[in-house]
Amino acid sequence: MRTRKILDAATRLFYERGFDAVGVDELGEAAGVSGPAIYRHFAGKDEILSTLFDEAMDRLLLLVPVPTDDPFHDLEALVRAQAEFSLTDSALVSIYAREDRSLASDARRRLARRQRQHVDRWVEVLSRCYPDRATSELVTAAFATIGLLLSAAYWPRDARKVDDLPGLLVSIGLGALAGTRHRPDD
Repeated sequence: MRTRKILDAATRLFYERGFDAVGVDELGEAAGVSGPAIYRHFAGKDEILSTLFDEAMDRLLLLVPVPTDDPFHDLEALVRAQAEFSLTDSALVSIYAREDRSLASDARRRLARRQRQHVDRWVEVLSRCYPDRATSELVTAAFATIGLLLSAAYWPRDARKVDDLPGLLVSIGLGALAGTRHRPDD
């Protein structure tokens, strides 16, 4: 429970002020413990940041559905999972965009490996949907769509005031991916 309070306080403070601007004593105070008590739970701020990113990847990977026989169904499910993750974990998406360089090198490599697994899943589904496309094109399509969906985390509130924002993002994501079917030189 105390660990969760520390992680929640870190999410809020890192989001509001940035990783480097937040001290361990401030984290402790925001979590209702002393600064030195943080070290009973974490080796330091970098481990807290790494844990936040690990938890976010866990949530994202849990949203990814089990493959079916219908690749377009699987693609829609992937797009929906990414859209929902972007909207529900928008603070962490924003922290990641600014602070991934603050991760220790081993944590950065672990996160990159896990992100690659996620992209590989996209490429596998895209290759079933668009078998005539080169793998390099599918990788580009996956990154472009993931980036588009993650960008919703930074949008101003006015742009997010839509009755069914996840549904709209799914439609936009699928529409963008439909361009994978044809290129201007095809």
